[in-house]
Amino acid sequence: MMPGRRCKRGFTLLELLMAMALFAIAAVSLAEALNLISLTVAESIDDAELREKLRAAVIEAVRNPVLKEETRETNPDESGLYFRIEVVRLDLRNQVGQNLEQLFEITVTAIRQTSGGRNESLDSATTYANLNLNVL
Repeated sequence: MMPGRRCKRGFTLLELLMAMALFAIAAVSLAEALNLISLTVAESIDDAELREKLRAAVIEAVRNPVLKEETRETNPDESGLYFRIEVVRLDLRNQVGQNLEQLFEITVTAIRQTSGGRNESLDSATTYANLNLNVL
């Protein structure tokens, strides 16, 4: 070593502060990304559960052996979710002009009661049923 020259060992305080700041920024960004991923997964699970409940409500409505024109609602579950079931008789004719009887359009709408007392329509599904042929 030459006299008057100091040996440089370790990092300066400024270098340490910069490294810590960079690490903190990276950690916060990673935490935000993980939070966003978990929210997205939870929302996807909720959507899948809603679609499954909607599908079950459609199947139940179609399997009714005595279909008639009506609009009815199910009782809300613990989360405020209920279904509006609309059954409409279709007046259709085939190519030779014969009336197609017992043909119904069934629309099931999933609705959630919000905490403010409003109803929010979430999703709906429509299918057709013929009492003579079962589900179309």
